[in-house]
Amino acid sequence: MPKVSIVLPIYNAESTLKRTLESLMDQSLQDFEIVACIDGSKDHSLNILQSFNDERIKIIINEVNMGLGRTMNRLVYYCHPDSEFIAIAEQDDWYYPYRLQKQVEVMEADEEIGLVSGIAEHYDGQKVTFRFPQILVEGGQYPRDSQDMFLLNFREQIKVVNTCMMIRKSVHLDNGLYFSQHYPNIPIDWQYVLRFSLLSVIHGIAEPLVLFDKRTDRDSVTTKKKKMHIAARELIRNAYWEFGNNISKKDYRYAMNTQIFLEGRQSSIITYFVRLLEALKVNPFDIRILKYLGNLGLRFKLRMK
Repeated sequence: MPKVSIVLPIYNAESTLKRTLESLMDQSLQDFEIVACIDGSKDHSLNILQSFNDERIKIIINEVNMGLGRTMNRLVYYCHPDSEFIAIAEQDDWYYPYRLQKQVEVMEADEEIGLVSGIAEHYDGQKVTFRFPQILVEGGQYPRDSQDMFLLNFREQIKVVNTCMMIRKSVHLDNGLYFSQHYPNIPIDWQYVLRFSLLSVIHGIAEPLVLFDKRTDRDSVTTKKKKMHIAARELIRNAYWEFGNNISKKDYRYAMNTQIFLEGRQSSIITYFVRLLEALKVNPFDIRILKYLGNLGLRFKLRMK
């Protein structure tokens, strides 16, 4: 009976999978199983999985690509029925050896905590360039109140590192939670965290638990910005209708402008200006517009040099 079921969705991951698996197998807490699903991959990912030859690795195969949401739900279904916790892992990330142990210790010390995550470090191939989320990096903690935690993640976007979440399985099963099949990648976890925050306490460990592979030459779903932006806007609109009792019109406008500002920062000057006009239309009294406008002027000056 494993204490932890690690779920690992895999799609064409032969370039990174071995390193990810090695980091999971080297965990200081060894009481786990790895439930891995090959989601219609056409590369050598299956061979890499089989090469570990460890009875704790359970392999599921989708003959055709079913997408992340359906694959995650299938992985949860195949977890050992008596495991207590579900740890989420991704095919191209490296996990610190203390990850599982620290998360289990937190969960066992406080039964009100239903989900625990930590800090993610972004790695460009040579060095760590960024740490997320800032609230944990600065030594803070997520709000324990469910409404406050919900609004933090709705208004400011997801502040929980999805790739190193550990979930108390009973909370997931008893409340009929699931991973949406509607969104790509990050919005799936974002929607999940929003729902989860209203059901149980989410805790953050103020230590790095995972190293993100953020090399610019990677072909990743998270690098397809346009698709992600469209999905994020749709999620914000859908959440406003689904959680109407928890989200005011003011909260909705704030969240939409958060997304608009994010899109502007990752775009050309022309698009940046268009996003500024859009933000003014959504909420002309948003004080963040002044900072956004200042950044636009700075970008013009740098371009003229």
